[in-house]
Amino acid sequence: MNKDEAERCINIARRCISEGNTEKAEKFLKKSLALHESAAARDLLEGLNQTPPSTSSPSSPPSSSSPPSSSTASQSATSETRKRPNAGGGGTDSNSGKEATADMISAVNKVKGKKDYYTILGCSKTATESELKKAYRKLALALHPDKNCAPGANEAFKAVGNAYAVLSNSEKRARYDKYGLEDDSPSSSHRGHSHRYNRYYHDDEDISPEELFNMFFGGMQPNYRRGHRHTQFYSNYTRDQSTDANNASVISSLLQMSPLLLLILMSVLNSIFTEDPAWSYHRNGQYKVERATSWNSIRYYVKGDFTEKFTSQKILHLEYEIEKDYKQDLQIKCINNQRRKEQLMYQYRVTGNTRYRDYAESMDLASCKDYNNFKMPQYIRSNP
Repeated sequence: MNKDEAERCINIARRCISEGNTEKAEKFLKKSLALHESAAARDLLEGLNQTPPSTSSPSSPPSSSSPPSSSTASQSATSETRKRPNAGGGGTDSNSGKEATADMISAVNKVKGKKDYYTILGCSKTATESELKKAYRKLALALHPDKNCAPGANEAFKAVGNAYAVLSNSEKRARYDKYGLEDDSPSSSHRGHSHRYNRYYHDDEDISPEELFNMFFGGMQPNYRRGHRHTQFYSNYTRDQSTDANNASVISSLLQMSPLLLLILMSVLNSIFTEDPAWSYHRNGQYKVERATSWNSIRYYVKGDFTEKFTSQKILHLEYEIEKDYKQDLQIKCINNQRRKEQLMYQYRVTGNTRYRDYAESMDLASCKDYNNFKMPQYIRSNP
């Protein structure tokens, strides 16, 4: 468990290094080493310690005594590359050499300097989920750093992603509607520009704006590590994509179950239209009137209107069927008892345990005697 958590901290630290946030990376690397000692965390931490402090801390002047390693220098260069488009004042991207158009600059200015998430997306507070998706789609495509090279495009792209990540999550949106930005929330202090990830609405396990973009437009899905929770956006996105598949699955299941459903329907219809038996061996709510057959006095029960529905001749034939059924039951009981006795005697011969023999000899075979002594009526047999 600690090893998995340590790996998670290393992955977060690597992401922070690529974003130029060395202080946060150092924090997670130390946490990883505290959980589980690993060479990867140790090497990354040593590389950070050799890297000159970030220029974002004016109180710490750069040191020239410890030159950075090649891997750290590459990470610093990557960080600087990502920061340049936002820091420059001109309309040209220093990396690509592309000239920023008026539409690119206008798209950035629509978002730049705005703090309210609804204002960033250009939606009202009553906007529906589909309206939020539509607004995010339009802005994300216009502000993506690969397409927009205007100064501040990267920050604007992140702001749009952060705004949608909050407003597309019902729980976070309700909290935002109640408290507003972190700066205004009762549990947080002022931290500056609200386009940054603030811990009141975002944490280290949230997806980045770039991952959000890839998910939204059908690209690479984020690699969630074990223990990370899925965002509300990812749930909504996968739910929309799987609706058709679920419908097809339901139809397929119904088609597979159709034979069983047909059998059940036929059974129900048969029970509705089939007439109840005329008699029963046991008294119950329907069969309350007790009778006995004319020859062997076999007890049976009928309904209250039995004598109204059956003539004397029909009753004789019915009682003949009752006695025949009764004799068959005696025969089945006799056969079962004889088999049981033979099994016990076989176990006695195999094991030598006299308890099997004693139990077999004590068995009551009265059903066999009753079956042999039972005489069917001759008159009904010859005239059924």
